[in-house]
Amino acid sequence: MQVTIHSELVGPLSLDTDSGFADAVTIRTPNGAVPVWLGIFEGVSQNGKLLGETGGLIDAFPELVGKARKLLVEDLGTGTQVAQFVEFHSDELDLPEVRKVHEEYRNQRATAEALVALLDPKAFVLSVGEGGGLESWIDFTLSPDVSDQLLVVRFDSDRHATRISWES
Repeated sequence: MQVTIHSELVGPLSLDTDSGFADAVTIRTPNGAVPVWLGIFEGVSQNGKLLGETGGLIDAFPELVGKARKLLVEDLGTGTQVAQFVEFHSDELDLPEVRKVHEEYRNQRATAEALVALLDPKAFVLSVGEGGGLESWIDFTLSPDVSDQLLVVRFDSDRHATRISWES
């Protein structure tokens, strides 16, 4: 069955409740248009309550990106996922801008926020969480043309950023 989701930031989205939704969309944010791959799993599209929440969650995308960036900045200071991800891209790939800002960060001439600002949202996915609520994640990339590596920030049904993973 075809249904339409209404989002202020994307416009109407038509999806098949049997298969969900997966397509490139542009999310209009206060900072400009953000092209992302939007995925809505069939578990969401087949659940009337969750399906009714999807437009609001899509419209929360700018807020979620802000929360994700905050968590990424915090993680960068610990030397774990984000630091290793950026170091890999700086040292192993031909990404001059990443290398420059990473070196400035190492020498305390650039902030963690400046380094995290190089990460661009690539995908926004909505799924059914373990507790049955509407959860999501955002995939971030440094350079989709050069690397398939992603930093993925997951959100619980209360829209709290809960964890970061490095995936490809």
